[in-house]
Amino acid sequence: MRPLSALLACFLLAGASHAQNDIDQKARDAAAAAAQAKHVSDSLDGKWQRSGVVSLNMTQVSLTNWAAGGYSTISGIAMFNGAANWKKGRRAWDNNLALAFGGQQIEDADPVKTDDRIELNSKYGYSLSDKWYLAGVFQFKTQFTEGFDANFDRISNFLAPGYALLGIGMDYKPNDNFTAFLSPATARVVMVTDEKLFGGSTDPDLRVYGVLNGNTTELEAGGYVRLMFKTELAKNITFMTRGDIFSNYLRNPQNMDVNWETVWTFKVNDWFGATFNTLLIYDHDTDLPKTNAEGIPYTGPDTQFKQTLGIGLTLKL
Repeated sequence: MRPLSALLACFLLAGASHAQNDIDQKARDAAAAAAQAKHVSDSLDGKWQRSGVVSLNMTQVSLTNWAAGGYSTISGIAMFNGAANWKKGRRAWDNNLALAFGGQQIEDADPVKTDDRIELNSKYGYSLSDKWYLAGVFQFKTQFTEGFDANFDRISNFLAPGYALLGIGMDYKPNDNFTAFLSPATARVVMVTDEKLFGGSTDPDLRVYGVLNGNTTELEAGGYVRLMFKTELAKNITFMTRGDIFSNYLRNPQNMDVNWETVWTFKVNDWFGATFNTLLIYDHDTDLPKTNAEGIPYTGPDTQFKQTLGIGLTLKL
């Protein structure tokens, strides 16, 4: 029995030694990875990190004596999503810009707009700990050109509406892929600089995008939350989502404004790929055409949703 006991003891000692070697190797690998991450972080300290995706997509259909019917059309859309981030010591500055413009023409009809967007977000923070920042955020949103409804009445324009937001709060940033900003003290200015959107009404209580008739701006004060997450799902697939919630303390704080966007980028090669974008908006001050149960048309707030799928020239910066 003694040889058997000795052999068993050898096996146990060998197993324990192998397990300890595995633990030591994992510890060394973790230390090396941490050192490499710190080296990369130190080398980037004080330098701008820029990224972006440019997409240009076109669709054209030409029909001549086509028995199945249809219309000749041409459409296109250009989109840009970019970021420029800076960090030095305990200070960090993150910037994001989203631009989009698209249109479509059917036969000889006038071209119609299918997408129009300008949105700039900027956030400057000072680190209080590894994950928490004292931060200020600025946001600006509007569109490039005028927009029309189905009756070709103008319902929007550059700075009509326009939104400028400034808030101070806390930013939770556990890593480079996720951030959550919370501000209990936020000021927002809503702009409607095109008086034709009021339709010539003399009603002093009429509001367009929240701005009273006769004014061009509306000052709001409230709470603001902004979340953003981005990741590289695979070598050529990236995903980004961001959401905003704003509650106006001064008027109907229960009617919160919501913006939620997702962007998927699929890259085939250096110049060809696809993008899939969704945007969900709820703004209680935006009146949309609706129909009640009796079939009577009216206007009121509702959830807006847009999706855009583009396949064509995609350049990842």
